[in-house]
Amino acid sequence: MAYVIKYIGNCAAKGVDIRPLYRSDLEKGEKVILVCEKKTSHQYIDDSVKIINSPIDAANTDAPLMMLCSDTDAMQLTVECAYALYTGRCQVYIENDGLYTADPYGSRRAKRIDKIDYDEVVEVCTSEFNDVNSAMVETAKKRGIALHMLSYRQPDSQGSVIKEVLSLGSSMIKGVIKEPEISIVSLVDIPDVPGIAYHIFQAVSDAGVVVDMISLPASDYGSQDISFTINKRDKHTVNRILSARQEEFGFSKLVVKDNVAKISVVGSGVQSGKGVAATVFRILYENNISLRLISTSEIKISVIVDKSSADLAVHKIHEVFIK
Repeated sequence: MAYVIKYIGNCAAKGVDIRPLYRSDLEKGEKVILVCEKKTSHQYIDDSVKIINSPIDAANTDAPLMMLCSDTDAMQLTVECAYALYTGRCQVYIENDGLYTADPYGSRRAKRIDKIDYDEVVEVCTSEFNDVNSAMVETAKKRGIALHMLSYRQPDSQGSVIKEVLSLGSSMIKGVIKEPEISIVSLVDIPDVPGIAYHIFQAVSDAGVVVDMISLPASDYGSQDISFTINKRDKHTVNRILSARQEEFGFSKLVVKDNVAKISVVGSGVQSGKGVAATVFRILYENNISLRLISTSEIKISVIVDKSSADLAVHKIHEVFIK
């Protein structure tokens, strides 16, 4: 008899009736294991549900419907349960009917993603509209378990599958992501001496601030400028700690610009596709959108643009790369 592992923790806060989520599985004769946090499990416990304490208990009971609860890390427990019972896949219920290439509430061109790689999804899900726990994805990648993201509002939706797909040679761009709550911090005329970048970023780190993109142009003039991005909520903290150490670090001016947004083009096509970066920059140029910072990785190109141009950038890039 096959097992179907379902994470239902996201349903609890919304008071969702989860019976439609597993009814058809039971009708097909499959064993269903519901996984959630203990603090919310009482919402779904009745005489039809058998409480188990481990995947081993599932293998030793004839109950068709079981619940496995955890004080912490219930999402990762879902993956470990699927791994222990050799199911190869678990289902995770979220609000949307899967993951999207852009914000479905903000872009009419947004499309549901059928299949996406573990590494790609970590980048695509930096936005609120794609609700995936990165720790769960990392555990699933380690265990080789596919995650099927489904909607608790539309139980019959196709959803999105997260699995190892880069090896299939896909050249698709999987998402165009906008992050609007960004600030650029720029330090001007920093002395070009060994260790200065270390001391600056250590000071920022000690304040509990996470730095994202960093720009450090090459210089032969004895001084240099450094720009980096942070979450907008941290701008006052960074301004305060760096201004207090201006004499120590030796920069002439500190500038914080927060009317900006980060646009990321994510997908294996960034690495395998020809001219992806050039095409992104051409699109921005043709639409008179200025670049403030650029960062790239094997599966992502990120640019900082003026916030007023962010929606246009998402729309135009999406229009070209995602049909």
